[in-house]
Amino acid sequence: MNKVMRRLASQLGWDRNPLRRRVDWVETVMLTALLVIFLVGAPVLMIAAARVTDSVGVRQQHAERAWRQVPATLLQTAANQPDPSYGWDGAWLRARWRAPDGHRRVGLVAVGPSAVAGQQVRLWVDGAGRITSSPLRTYDIWADIVLAVVTVPIVMAVALSIAGGCVRALLNRRRLAGWDRAWHAVGPRWTRLP
Repeated sequence: MNKVMRRLASQLGWDRNPLRRRVDWVETVMLTALLVIFLVGAPVLMIAAARVTDSVGVRQQHAERAWRQVPATLLQTAANQPDPSYGWDGAWLRARWRAPDGHRRVGLVAVGPSAVAGQQVRLWVDGAGRITSSPLRTYDIWADIVLAVVTVPIVMAVALSIAGGCVRALLNRRRLAGWDRAWHAVGPRWTRLP
């Protein structure tokens, strides 16, 4: 086990190799710090993202409590509509419905290609009678939470990888400048002709 730990420390740059320069040590510390930031920060940010996503979803569910599903009567037939486009074989037809507050509303609704005038369809509307999508379900909130929890560490890993790459690029420039200075100091001694 001790041999494995020594090998790992050597590969990470934490050994006491006398050939390592100060810039190598700085690079090791910076990259280790980025790794620690990821290992500590990712779980914390995942928990925070899950809580924020859950609270936003619950607030949205509370706001959608006034939404109702109402019957609407189609005022047009789908066969009279222009050819479908963009690969969707449905149609947008005018329909009439009564809002939850009692007012009559008229608007366009999405229906299938076989819809006919006078047919009843069900719509979700808000408290003012405007057409909405179906309310957010608990399953939808859970799906959003899972997406947030999976996305956070990926985004964090990409951001820290970019930061690590920038650090390495800067340190490589310093390392190359140091090698250049060392070569200019030693090179003339090697290239003298006898």
